[in-house]
Amino acid sequence: MRWQELDQVDCPISRALSLVGDRWTLLIVRDCLLGVKRFEGFQMSLGISRTILRDRLAHLVAAGVLEQRPYQDRPVRFDYVLTGKGRALQGVMLMLADWGRTAVSGQPETQVRTFHTSCGHVLQPYVACADCGEEVLGKDLRTIRQVAS
Repeated sequence: MRWQELDQVDCPISRALSLVGDRWTLLIVRDCLLGVKRFEGFQMSLGISRTILRDRLAHLVAAGVLEQRPYQDRPVRFDYVLTGKGRALQGVMLMLADWGRTAVSGQPETQVRTFHTSCGHVLQPYVACADCGEEVLGKDLRTIRQVAS
């Protein structure tokens, strides 16, 4: 299967990866969640080439993950702001960050931490069932492929 065909596969993970699966896209989303909005800010944070950054930002705008908001007229320059679709990635990003802290070796001691503002503690994200509220563990899952009717 070719990378360009992932969005056509009958699998939500494949379709999601077609949108955010390259090595820069989730880092751009991370920076947005941390408050970066401008092209120069992304470039400084990521050390990415201008051409690649331009392409990734355009891809995220076209996909509805980011929207452009002009902040200057001459020349026209934009802030890049997460849409609802983009903000919906925050849970994914929290889980990925937690996985990176616990499963990837060689992490420095000084890492970014996310605090839950209601209680003030470092966030320990987990997945829970929306119906019963129980934490969901791999051993408790069964995935089946259903054909849409």
